[in-house]
Amino acid sequence: MSPGNVTRLSSVIAEALDRAFAESGMTQGDVGEASGISQSQVSKYLRGVRVPDIDVLDALCTALRLDVAVVVKDAQERRSRK
Repeated sequence: MSPGNVTRLSSVIAEALDRAFAESGMTQGDVGEASGISQSQVSKYLRGVRVPDIDVLDALCTALRLDVAVVVKDAQERRSRK
């Protein structure tokens, strides 16, 4: 795979978070309240506008009832298939 075809890991993680969010039935405000992150920042993370640091990623995953290690591992696998 050439470097031009590699999707940034953060983009693939944002897609995974957005999918989990859509399936959760939660609002962005709910995720924000559960994670301690403002709704506007949650929106940016879910859309891939902002890249979460590891602590923010962990908080978002916890709020969405996801295992952060599984999210990252799955995102790495998805990225390698693109």
